[in-house]
Amino acid sequence: MKKKLIIALIILSVVAAGIFYILTTGNIGTKYNTAEVTRGEIEKHVEEAGTISSENIRVYYGNSINRVEKIEVELGEQVSEGQLLLKFEDTIDIEIQKVKKQIEAMEATYTEALSGADFESINSVKIEISSIRNSINLAEENKNRIEELYKNEVATATELEQAVNNLEQLKSRLASAQNSYNLLVKDLSDNMKRKYEAEIDILLLSLESLERNKENSTIYADFDGIITELDTFEGDIPSGGMKILEIQDPLKKMVLIDFMVVDALNIRPGMNAVVNDRNLGIVIENLTVGKIYPKAFTTFSELGVEENRQTVAIQLPESGKDLSFGLKVDTIVMIEASREALFIPEEAIYEKDMKKYVRVLEDGKPAEREVITGIENNHHIEIIEGLIEGEKVILNYEES
Repeated sequence: MKKKLIIALIILSVVAAGIFYILTTGNIGTKYNTAEVTRGEIEKHVEEAGTISSENIRVYYGNSINRVEKIEVELGEQVSEGQLLLKFEDTIDIEIQKVKKQIEAMEATYTEALSGADFESINSVKIEISSIRNSINLAEENKNRIEELYKNEVATATELEQAVNNLEQLKSRLASAQNSYNLLVKDLSDNMKRKYEAEIDILLLSLESLERNKENSTIYADFDGIITELDTFEGDIPSGGMKILEIQDPLKKMVLIDFMVVDALNIRPGMNAVVNDRNLGIVIENLTVGKIYPKAFTTFSELGVEENRQTVAIQLPESGKDLSFGLKVDTIVMIEASREALFIPEEAIYEKDMKKYVRVLEDGKPAEREVITGIENNHHIEIIEGLIEGEKVILNYEES
C-alpha cells in the first residue's frame, strides 16, 4: 500500500512539475509561425495619382485697366494659332490715326519745302525700318524663350531653328531697308536730314507705343489648342495678374505626378512607367519618364501633414489623346525592373546594433542570423545575403 502511495506521489509530483513548466516557460516559444524563403519575381516601383496636363500651356491675364469688350471663344472650343480670343475696350485706333495724319502732314511740309526729294518714299522706308526693328525685338525675345524651353527639353530643335532663322531674316530685311533709306536721303543736307529724323522719330515712337498698347488690348491664340479655362465675361475689368484664359495643346498631353521627394530622388528620365487606374479602367503601358522638375515644394496632406514633394512628367502617346485635362489617374514608375530574387515577409526582419537579423530554424531550433536586404515590395523584402531558398524563418512565437 505504501509502495502504491509513493508511486502516486511521484506521478503527482511529475505532473505538478509539468504543469508548473507549462505555466512558466514550458510551451512558450516551442511552436512557431514560419515562412519559407522563396524564389520569385520582385520589383521596385512608386505609385501616385497624377494629373493629365499638356507640355504646351498658355495662360492670359487681366491688367486692371481695360474692360472686356468682346469674348470670341467658348470654354472647350478648339482654336487655331493667331485666332482672336478676346478684345478689351480702347480708343487706341483713334490715337493711331491721329499720329498717322501727323506723319502725312510732315511729309507734305518737307515735300513742299524741298522740291525734288521723294518724302513719300522716305517716310515709307523709315516707317518700315521702325516696324522691322520692333519685329526684331520680339523675335529675339521669342528666340531666347525657345532656347530656354529647348534646354529644358520642352521645345524641339526644329522650333529653335525656326526661331533663329526668323531673327536672321528680319536682320537681313533691316539691312536692306537701311540701304534704301540711305540712298533716298543722300542728297539731303546733314542739317535737313537731322531735323527730319528727329521729327519723324518722335512720331514713330508714339506710333510704336500705341501699337504695343493695341497688342495688349487684344488676345490672340499663340498655338493650336483647346480653351481649358475661361474666367471672365463681357463688361468685366479683370484684376492685374488674374487668369482669364488658358489654352492647352491636346497633341502634347502628359501626366504630372507630385511624388514624395524621398521617392522622386530615385526616379530618372527614361525610366519605364504605366498609367494603371483600376477605378477608371484606364491602362496605358510602355510610357517613359520625360522630366523631373528641378524645384521641390511643400504641401499639406488631407490630414494636414506637411509633405515635401517634387513633380515628375511622363509623356502620353496617341492613345491618351481622349483623356480629359485635369483628370486624376493612378501612375506607376518602375524604379527597378522585375527580376528573380529570394524574398521573405518583412515581419520576419528585426534590427539590432544597426544590422538586420532573422530567426531561422536550424535542426528544428531557432537561430539568429544576420541578413542583407534589398528591395521592399508588397510587404515582402528581398534577401541578398544570409539565407538560401527553402529555409524557414520565424515570423512569431505561439503561446499556449
